[in-house]
Amino acid sequence: MKIRLILHSFRCVLLTALLLSACQPVQPPAQVHDGTEILWDTWGIPHIVVQKDSDAFYAFGWAQMRSHADLLLKLYAVARGRGAEIFGESYLPADRSVRMLGIPGLAEKWYMEQDAAFRANLDAFAAGINDFARQHPETISDMVKAVLPVTPQDVIAHTTRVMTVFIAGTSECSAVLPGFDFFDQPVASNGWALGPTYSASGNAMLLANPHLSWHGLEMFYESHFLLPNVNLYGTALVGSPVLQIAFNDHLGWTHTVNTMDGCDLYQLKRAGATLDDGYLLDGLAQPFNVTIEVIQIRQQDGSMTSESLFIRRSKQGPVIETDDQILAVRFALLETSLLAGMNRQWWEMGHARNLKEFEDVLRGQHLPLFNVIYADADKHIMLAFNGIIPVRTTGDVIFWRAPVPGDDSSLIWSETHSYADLPKSIDPASGWVQNANGAPWYMTMPFLDKSHYSPNIAADVTNNRELRGLQMLNAHKQMSYAELIAAKHSTRALVADQLLDELVAAARGSGDQLLQQAADVLDRWDRQYLAASQGAWLFGIWFEKWLERTIAKAADADTDNNFTYGQLVGGLFYAQPFDPAQPLTTPHGLADVPLALLALHDAAGKLQATEGALDVAWGDIARLRRGKIDLPGNGAGTVLGVFREIVYEPDEDGKLKSFSGDTYIALVEFSQPVRAQVLTTYGNATQNSVFEIGDQLRLAAKQQLRPAWRTLDEIESNVAMREVLVPYSSSSDQI
Repeated sequence: MKIRLILHSFRCVLLTALLLSACQPVQPPAQVHDGTEILWDTWGIPHIVVQKDSDAFYAFGWAQMRSHADLLLKLYAVARGRGAEIFGESYLPADRSVRMLGIPGLAEKWYMEQDAAFRANLDAFAAGINDFARQHPETISDMVKAVLPVTPQDVIAHTTRVMTVFIAGTSECSAVLPGFDFFDQPVASNGWALGPTYSASGNAMLLANPHLSWHGLEMFYESHFLLPNVNLYGTALVGSPVLQIAFNDHLGWTHTVNTMDGCDLYQLKRAGATLDDGYLLDGLAQPFNVTIEVIQIRQQDGSMTSESLFIRRSKQGPVIETDDQILAVRFALLETSLLAGMNRQWWEMGHARNLKEFEDVLRGQHLPLFNVIYADADKHIMLAFNGIIPVRTTGDVIFWRAPVPGDDSSLIWSETHSYADLPKSIDPASGWVQNANGAPWYMTMPFLDKSHYSPNIAADVTNNRELRGLQMLNAHKQMSYAELIAAKHSTRALVADQLLDELVAAARGSGDQLLQQAADVLDRWDRQYLAASQGAWLFGIWFEKWLERTIAKAADADTDNNFTYGQLVGGLFYAQPFDPAQPLTTPHGLADVPLALLALHDAAGKLQATEGALDVAWGDIARLRRGKIDLPGNGAGTVLGVFREIVYEPDEDGKLKSFSGDTYIALVEFSQPVRAQVLTTYGNATQNSVFEIGDQLRLAAKQQLRPAWRTLDEIESNVAMREVLVPYSSSSDQI
């Protein structure tokens, strides 16, 4: 029977006696009992109250199934390389890549390498998933039930695949790995830590603000663990057994995707007429290591076919044939055993109590990428550029971003950088650290000296969203908690400040009537991407047309020109490109004014034809949509220099719907007690059997956050459902 909750009610939910030892009206308990309890608040956040780690992992697996069962099981099927077997041919590309990279085999190996305590935690997480499925089969779609039972090896395979997708998406490798090309735009996030000299209260503050897709493997799950030794609140990507962005009473951290390069391509040379003859390395023929895997493929009528996948591996890594090239793929995170400790490292980060303990955990180097932005109750802040990054003894970033020669063994790296090698800033004089996916040198001001680091450790790029953040940080001598919230929600378009005055003046001087009308609208525009902002659509379409015309012009002039997002703040577009010596005033000015006017004419004509007006409000077309919720949108993309990033895509009715950008948000002040406001923008569930899908979008539409309930009194005052589970036992029956 489907369980449907009336939020804020105190109705008792009948759960199966095999798993539940109590079901009672919501009321504050006299004390925390010895069992495993999940208190679900009115926003669908699970507060897991337990006495030991294994029970916490068990309850976390259970909770994720209640909120995301279908999604979680699909993700695990793909991590096995068996998505096509259950869900059909569309999953075949991802299965091929998972099998080729050997992820299921690595998961088996790395499971055995866990220490006994953490292996038991992974066992418990998988058991929680399976026990929920056994007790609540009615909440799971029939097709995904074929994935059950889940194993702890599935958990490792899934988290490995997710990190491999991230690494591929930030390197040249995604282009050659089918099913791993998820990022159709640069991954994005904002992260700030404010120290005691910059914070108006004198307390350190943390802004956690990842921007990812609102679907699939990039979805976050907000959760809370209340154990005797830690009060840990944060979020995890669905399917993860641990919180990956979190804070406790002593400290907290967030992540942003960094500009490290963790994957390389090698262009191999055949040793003969066919691949059976091997490849050349240092002038000698080398045989490929060849294995064959059979992939089952479900057809639409339910019948099964199969494909034999020939996997060739060179000394560099697995081999892909593409066009007229033979490429070997080498992922740093798959070439060492460091990744085996990734989930344990995140768990230990959440239990650290001060900067020394936290850095001791980071030195393990188990996280394959991400900047780590940190703040604590002792008033320390830090940003560490982090990752499993190859030690490349030659070449710069540009050299390694293209396929490198595959016949030179000296280019096959085997070591990775230590924590000491990596850029970081601790308690800088500025009083703050920040990252919005730019190079590590820009983490604070004055900027770090990049000559102190390996020339191929990080791409030297920034973006207008990051530059907007630097402007806001430099506009304050100190920042209050309220000002931090306002800055996080800023929708002002930095690109408008860089270019709009010149564009409007040129349009007014053109003599063209349509351009004159466009100039009037743009001149009145508030340069914001708020729901009511009139002119935002015209500017956004102009910007798109301006990019298209500028890139086409560059391609005509140089057929070898390969546009990258890093060029968006460069001389291709701006009269004065970005200059690290002038980060608050560059880039600025139109590189080609006539071309910009042509783009404005294109934009005005398009908007007039489709909407019948040039001053249409942003939220009339841009919509925040999830489930049954449909609200006027606010926020826009990185390319426009908007700090409050929400990206929209076409919907069936001709409007645009939100699909990426602000996901989990946390603003934490390490006062006594800790103060935190949070939001999971798209809501905390994809299953519609319990909590409303997309419920938190109502707050996002009003640019509001909600308090993070972390004490038992707060939680008990806002409980929608209580589940008391039998304490996990490793000997308990599983499906």
